[in-house]
Amino acid sequence: MPSNFLELQDTTGIMVRGRFARKLKLATTITNLKKQGLVLQKRFPTPYDDYKENKNNLSELVVEDGNHFEEEEATVGSKEITQLLEEKLLVAATIKMASCNNEYPSLSDFKELCPPGGNHSIILYTTSLRGIRKTFQDCNTIRFLLRSFKIMYHERDVSLHLEFREELWKILGGKVIPPKLFIKGRFIGGADEVVGLHEMGWLGKFLEGTPTHSSDSPCTGCANMRFAICSYCCGSCKVFTGNRDNNDECFVRCSECNENGLVKCPVCS
Repeated sequence: MPSNFLELQDTTGIMVRGRFARKLKLATTITNLKKQGLVLQKRFPTPYDDYKENKNNLSELVVEDGNHFEEEEATVGSKEITQLLEEKLLVAATIKMASCNNEYPSLSDFKELCPPGGNHSIILYTTSLRGIRKTFQDCNTIRFLLRSFKIMYHERDVSLHLEFREELWKILGGKVIPPKLFIKGRFIGGADEVVGLHEMGWLGKFLEGTPTHSSDSPCTGCANMRFAICSYCCGSCKVFTGNRDNNDECFVRCSECNENGLVKCPVCS
């Protein structure tokens, strides 16, 4: 093999290795970022030990910049999320206080928020929309638990009747999402709280004295949907009025049904 070919091969190898080494030096590494003070670390919050002291401390971001550390509290921009968190913490504090005393909590330990007609009954706000799977599954979970006790309860679907949604928001003071359970004028909570009470054996204590029913067959008027199609406008929300002879005719809003063309079931309501 000619000597000039070997020299050319060695020269080419040196040039390739030199280019590769220069690219490695330009590559961004964690060490270089630390030297430049550009590393961002996130500190996750610890579990809440006390409701009053920790309800506003949600998370912290710590930015490392040499020897200087700056801590800032991350605030929640959504009022609804903050309200939902406070509700969960309030219920959790009630359950924790009762468990520390080795006794069952009573309904008087929960916040008194009574829906219309719920002084001596059980009200469950749900939704039949399946757009958000977790919300729909949570509603089915609480519905299954209540049916397993074979008790009578009133289910109010906020997706079928606008007044139920406005009613729930007015009671809890904000835009909340179902499911929400009320027992004899006391706010119990959502799916997590109800399932937690059931696992500890406390939900059955709250339901004692509630009227029961033994029939598992669905309602003949609405198939347990609590609503039926309006027979006056056939669900169109519009009725014809006027005189055809005088050409004085128009369509007006049906006064018998809601915004979805539904009326409360006359059999089970």
